[in-house]
Amino acid sequence: MPRQKQLTFHIQDLRCAGHIVEELSKLPQLDNFDMSSIELTIKENKPAPKIIRKDIDMLIDRLQRGFSANKHTVMQLNGYYLITNVHLAKWMRTTQASVNKWIKDGLIKPSKNSFTNLKFFDIDEVVDQLRKQKQ
Repeated sequence: MPRQKQLTFHIQDLRCAGHIVEELSKLPQLDNFDMSSIELTIKENKPAPKIIRKDIDMLIDRLQRGFSANKHTVMQLNGYYLITNVHLAKWMRTTQASVNKWIKDGLIKPSKNSFTNLKFFDIDEVVDQLRKQKQ
């Protein structure tokens, strides 16, 4: 992934420099700082995370096939399958890092029926979440 671009401006080059310096001079924690060396840095927006649209159908198909073939090996608690991100990655034939990134970005969310601090997934919920990404 390419590095996020950023632009840096010297505050003295801006027309509003006087107002900014005046406002910052009022802060007691900046008493020992040189107000003529202020720089303004702006970072480029990151694109919204997403899963490639053409891959979603393939991921859903692999997930459903993997679950139906291996559900007898998955532990159950109170009638719920204890499916982890490791299972999802294995069944969708992708890396755990990809699945973890999707979870971190909010593209896939753990089941609301998770127990204790552990995060488990419901296959139907994951399929619905993947289908929402396709829209």
